[in-house]
Amino acid sequence: MDRRSLLTSVLAVAGAGGAGLAAGCGRSSPGTPESLDVLLGESVRASSPMVAAERFFAAKVAELTGNRCRVTVRPGGELGDEQRMAEMLRTGKLAFCKTLLANLTAYDKRLAVASLPYAFTGRDQCLESMRGEFGRRCAAILAEHGLVMLGFFYAGDRNFYNRVRPIHTPADLKGLRIRVPQSIASIDMINALGATAVPLATNDVGSALKQGLVDGAENSVVFYLTEQHLAHAPYFSWSRHQHGVDVLLAGATWLADRPADIRDAIMQAGGLAQEEEIRLWAAATEENTALATGQGSRFNDVDVPAFRAALTKVISAHRGAFGDLAALLPS
Repeated sequence: MDRRSLLTSVLAVAGAGGAGLAAGCGRSSPGTPESLDVLLGESVRASSPMVAAERFFAAKVAELTGNRCRVTVRPGGELGDEQRMAEMLRTGKLAFCKTLLANLTAYDKRLAVASLPYAFTGRDQCLESMRGEFGRRCAAILAEHGLVMLGFFYAGDRNFYNRVRPIHTPADLKGLRIRVPQSIASIDMINALGATAVPLATNDVGSALKQGLVDGAENSVVFYLTEQHLAHAPYFSWSRHQHGVDVLLAGATWLADRPADIRDAIMQAGGLAQEEEIRLWAAATEENTALATGQGSRFNDVDVPAFRAALTKVISAHRGAFGDLAALLPS
């Protein structure tokens, strides 16, 4: 199913009656062109390349609609955590947000499938899968829950960082409290490696590290630097155990209440923002690694076969639970 066909089916379910007004949205009187001022919620800081891509999306929406739809990006968790913003989309209280795909498992546990440890061999395989049938199936699942996937953002390879010691093998994680997204696959992964998984919302990680509530976390080097986690966790270990996939979303009920030309412009802008984010992320990864090194972070490689071996049972158990969606992952 292509993007236009998927959108048509979602809107048919949502109905033209929709949710009316979304946060910051105004509608003109009958017979005059609609004018919209809407918000896009984001949990990461404004310095992230994801926010740059979202502002690119906002500019494209304005351009493609002749300034009839104006999007303001609100980063830093200003509108709440990712799960709260997703629910605001579903109820029509917010037009757009971006979230880690695995944070949407409250709607369907299969959405954690991209976070299965070592699901992809690398960046290129992850991108190819998301651009193909695997990505289309994820979009279809989201559509069943009133969320329209405008595009995906590549969130980089995820790695361990902590305040205590370098991580070379799973044994080095023993006894550490590691923050993870609110995803059962990530929780089971950390516990299987001998650490204690601490599920936290994205915008709570920095304060948890600062207060010593967790010893470390796992994420991309871009997130590590832009969120300034290196100030509390100087040891960064290249485990590359997952490849992060975020999704740029619109609420189906909100989108259904828009004129067809504005809906089309938003979908087109989402596709353009997707490719812009992938470009921006690649440049930021190299730049942020160099910056973090200059600020005192200590980088090291890990014994990847040892991590794979330690996670064999977790991978097998969760791959079975993801059913038809897991079957679309690279073998």
